[in-house]
Amino acid sequence: MKLFSPDNRNTFVFAVVAKNAKEGMQPTYQAVAGHDVEDCLRRIDQKASKNAYQHPMGRYDEFGRYCTYCPPIDGVTPGKFVLHPMAEADRKREEYYS
Repeated sequence: MKLFSPDNRNTFVFAVVAKNAKEGMQPTYQAVAGHDVEDCLRRIDQKASKNAYQHPMGRYDEFGRYCTYCPPIDGVTPGKFVLHPMAEADRKREEYYS
């Protein structure tokens, strides 16, 4: 996965395996477009796949920068997407050389 990908703006990233995958099968990481996480999960399900984890791995923001997902901690903090520390640097580097 790239930390800056303008082609993947406003998409969620999921670790995906086939529905009939055996235990221990390595997931592939896919950017899925959708209004929210539930919409993306429906789209994954339609492709005979399933999410390997209980949450998305991250998302790309409106600029195409990668944000990692920090799952919620019960009673302490809600789940949230946090801009990856190197994503903005990758964006600036790619825009500079373009």
